Amino acid sequence: MSHIISYRAEIPNAPFYVMCNDKFMSGWGEAKNKTNTIILPCQSYEQAKLVEQNALDRPEQSRVRIVTNKPRFKNGVLYSLLTDDGHCFWYRKDRPFKHHKAAK
Repeated sequence: MSHIISYRAEIPNAPFYVMCNDKFMSGWGEAKNKTNTIILPCQSYEQAKLVEQNALDRPEQSRVRIVTNKPRFKNGVLYSLLTDDGHCFWYRKDRPFKHHKAAK
């Protein structure tokens, strides 16, 4: 489950992070007049590539990228954190969102 974070210190340390902007969740609700950026910490480059592919399969995600430095916060952005808690589809190997890409 995603949760909104307000401080960089809330981001777990990890060797890699996948970040993407969620076009659907941006601009309204808690992200009114903001971009909603999702941060997904990854423990290996292979895991980051998997999470990146799952993000790319979702049409509402843009600016999907892998970074090695803990993200810094910027004005005008609402940050959501998703972690590999065993229930998060973004970390699954079976590409659970690939049908979204085909539907484009």
